[in-house]
Amino acid sequence: MLRARPLSLTLALVVAGCSDSSRGPVDPGIPKPNAVLGQVAFETSCAGCHASRDGFDLKTFGFTDTTIIRRAVKHVDTATARNIVAYIHGLSTPTMNEKVSLFQPKGVQLNSDLEFANALFGRDAWPSDLTTMQLAAIDPRKVAVAIHLPIWSDEATNMDWMPDNPLPDGILNYSGGLVAAAIAGYRAAPTNENLVRAVTALRNADRATANPAAPCLLEDTLRVKFRECFDVRRWTSTLVALHMLRNGTDASIGNGVQDVWWDVGNAARKSKNDRSVPIANADVNWAQWMYLGWSFDPSQHSSSYTGGAFRQLGLMRHATFIALRSEVARPRNSVTEYEDYVNAVRFAPASWTVPVATFALRHLGERLASGDRPSLAQIATAVAQIYSGLTESYKKVSLSDRAQIDAAAAPVLAALH
Repeated sequence: MLRARPLSLTLALVVAGCSDSSRGPVDPGIPKPNAVLGQVAFETSCAGCHASRDGFDLKTFGFTDTTIIRRAVKHVDTATARNIVAYIHGLSTPTMNEKVSLFQPKGVQLNSDLEFANALFGRDAWPSDLTTMQLAAIDPRKVAVAIHLPIWSDEATNMDWMPDNPLPDGILNYSGGLVAAAIAGYRAAPTNENLVRAVTALRNADRATANPAAPCLLEDTLRVKFRECFDVRRWTSTLVALHMLRNGTDASIGNGVQDVWWDVGNAARKSKNDRSVPIANADVNWAQWMYLGWSFDPSQHSSSYTGGAFRQLGLMRHATFIALRSEVARPRNSVTEYEDYVNAVRFAPASWTVPVATFALRHLGERLASGDRPSLAQIATAVAQIYSGLTESYKKVSLSDRAQIDAAAAPVLAALH
């Protein structure tokens, strides 16, 4: 039995090993598997898809001998596949359940939107007495949700981490081979700094208009390649996840590294606009990947997209939480928190609308009172968002409730003028 290194990730650890490997008599005519040759073969023929390059994920997630061989023989002969198995057997890694959802908050998936509210607040209501400080203290990575985050490998679907293809040459060779060099530099010295360099190079290459092979020009209907973009971004995502697993951490690496997870969801979201090449399971991939990236830094990205994914799945309470948790995390002197306010009242169940609107408006008032204001050029936008939020609120509340929301909006509008 291998002893797993302590991880703060909520992962179910299991006994290492290959459950269906054959241990019967060995045919003397079959050469004994050679682990050294297996390592060479893996690095040559398999590492293109396995960002770890060393088979770390195969051992960590308990890929069985038969599974490794079945996958390997698509690229190498059977004898070489057995060498690869021998090489994987010799690795020493932490081990975990092959079906574990990496970074799943609390390690569980809730059953419904209502269960989410009850688990978070103890009732189906946005707490009227909740303060900005209290909401900001809620770590989304520790809030159980009703979506299932990706497992490492699922050959039946695309709702997993493993890309279906290696990185294209057009990504690796862009800008004089900058991406290939950055990946090689990280593998030679797998530090946080080198990971940031590799991820930054990959993210630049997948969307650079100057790169003729960039698949992720999501606004360019003539050049975008949704499926290839989805795979490139998943490949980059696995590089980040494996780095965290190796180092036994679930902490944010910073520098926008975990944003690449959000990027995967954005590729799925945008693919819905092109009926000819949609990404399978687009809505689920949109929600699970965006939430995964957002949960590591709620100050980033529009809540229209992250919360909108949950709204698409009918998880309105989740979406409301995302919008308001984003609002209280925004940096000073921005205008994005006014959009969050509009999204929160748009997403909120009717019974939540009054406390949600008053919370959001009270928070905006607190920002303004502290001197945290949009720029002069953004004031008109902020005012327009306040009125837009009022319009959204009015659709779901009674006339008497409108007065309460108006009272909360009045000092915010006065401070903006």
